[in-house]
Order: sequence, then C-alpha cells, then structure tokens
Amino acid sequence: LVKGAGRSAQFHQLQLYRHEMQHFVKVIQGYIANQILQVSWSEFTHKLSSANDLDAIHRTHAEYLNRAIFRGLLTEKAAPVMNIIHSIFSLILKFRGQLIAQPWELQQGEPVHPSFIAMQQSYNTFKYYSRFLFK
Repeated sequence: LVKGAGRSAQFHQLQLYRHEMQHFVKVIQGYIANQILQVSWSEFTHKLSSANDLDAIHRTHAEYLNRAIFRGLLTEKAAPVMNIIHSIFSLILKFRGQLIAQPWELQQGEPVHPSFIAMQQSYNTFKYYSRFLFK
C-alpha cells in the first residue's frame, strides 16, 4: 500500500506538510546550535581569556549564562514568543500522532488516510502560527 502511495494526492500533500514542519524543526535546531551554543560559547571563551581573577571569571560566566538565556528566548519578556514556538512544536507532534494513529486505506484504488482532514487542520494551524512567528 505504501509503495503505491506515491501516486496518491493525499500522500503527496501530507509529504509537503511534513517537509515544511521538518524544515521548521531544523531551523530552530540550527538557531540553538549556532546562536545560543556556538556564539555564546565563543564570546565566553574570548572574554574568559582576559579574566585576571576569580571575580572576573564569575562575572564572565554569569554574563555567558544571561546571554544564553536571552538568546534562548527564556526570559520573561520572551515568554509569549516561546509559547508560540511551544504551540508550533505541539502541533507538529499532533500531526505526527494523527498520521501514525490509523493506517492508510484504499478507496477506489487510491491510498487515502482516514485522518486527512484533521491533519490538514493541524497543518493550517501550524502554518498560521509559524507565519505569525516569522512576522
């Protein structure tokens, strides 16, 4: 059934939805790896090299943590943005759950998914939130 699903319009559409959601996850992963971990660590090691005493090391470390928290959108001011990101991830997991909850069926010789309409709604909500986040 899955081998023949490539000709299914629903299968194709769901793959496009999945691809867009996967892209969002990869972009967030890249942001965390590059902006939070790599840049913050690079700044920390650079400033640490000029620290002369234990107090300077402590200040540099506290500054590093504060920058990482800020860049990670973990401050109180960034909570609304983080809530949107959390909602987007919840929608992605919901979409995945809908996809694997029921097997594909054959209707008039074409593979269809019983939860296709629900998955479309999940995707449309994902799209709304991700566009809102982008703007």
